[in-house]
Formats: sequence, structure tokens, C-alpha cells
Amino acid sequence: MSNEEQEVAILRLVKQRFEAKKRKTLLENELRTAGQSLSEIGSALKSVNASGPSQETPEFILPQIDKAPSICGLERIKAMLEELRDTQKNLAQLNRSAADLGID
Repeated sequence: MSNEEQEVAILRLVKQRFEAKKRKTLLENELRTAGQSLSEIGSALKSVNASGPSQETPEFILPQIDKAPSICGLERIKAMLEELRDTQKNLAQLNRSAADLGID
């Protein structure tokens, strides 16, 4: 491999690592947002009571569900978790490659 080819490979690796780290952070933040919303809804559902205190009624809970981010669907959460898992594996491989090339 020529010096120029090696430099191109290193640059590509650095860019891939940057993008993987950025995507990992974004996924983690989206999952935390979904978790917070689902936690609030779950807490309300644990004590749902149609004729109970106002915070336990469907009238209180339904707006919470309506304002929940679209990422709160379980299929979407599953897909994001799978992507996060795969992104982390890819990032680990990129980090090993970077260490092998002596750029880390």
C-alpha cells in the first residue's frame, strides 16, 4: 500500500469513526427521550382508575400518550436498540483498526 493509499484509508477510517460516534450519541439520546416519556405514561397506567384522582383517569393519561414522541412505538424502539447495538459493534471494530494503524 502506497503512502497516498494509506493516508486515504486513514482518512476514511477517521470519518467512519466520527459518523459512528455521532450516530451512537443520537440513538442514545432518542432512546432516553423515549424512555422518559414511556416512564411517565407507565407510571400513570400503573394506577389507572376511571373514577379516581385526576392523574389516574384516562382523561389525564390520553394527552400524555398523544404528546409522546413518535419514537415511543415499541417497534421503533426495538429498531433503534438494534441499530445502537450494531453501531457499537462497528465502532469497536473501527477503534481496533485505528489502534492497529497507530492513530489512536
